[in-house]
Amino acid sequence: MTFPFRALWFVILSINFLIISAACVLVAAFVAYALALTISYLLFPAEWTRGLWEWAASLYAQSPWFKGATITFFVLLLLPILKLWPGRDLKEETAREREAMRINDDLIAARQRTQAQAKLRG
Repeated sequence: MTFPFRALWFVILSINFLIISAACVLVAAFVAYALALTISYLLFPAEWTRGLWEWAASLYAQSPWFKGATITFFVLLLLPILKLWPGRDLKEETAREREAMRINDDLIAARQRTQAQAKLRG
């Protein structure tokens, strides 16, 4: 009786393994490409670097998968930078939020007092 459930569980684990392996290969490919591009800028002639750029540009133009993966990779790479840009002052922002909460609490208290007075009168 347990064999079908174990077989189904094995299939689910196999599918998860394939999906995670594909994602890891994608990330490793981009890291390897970035490393190759960096090394080519530092050590190799300009023609090699230009060839590497042309290869990536043609792959980007031909493959929607590569285009989507490139956009996703760079968005994920730039999100931490964009979070801090254009240089927000965290202390000032925290003080502003505290002031807004205090004003909101004051408004709630005033509304409750008005309702209590209305109940006493009415």
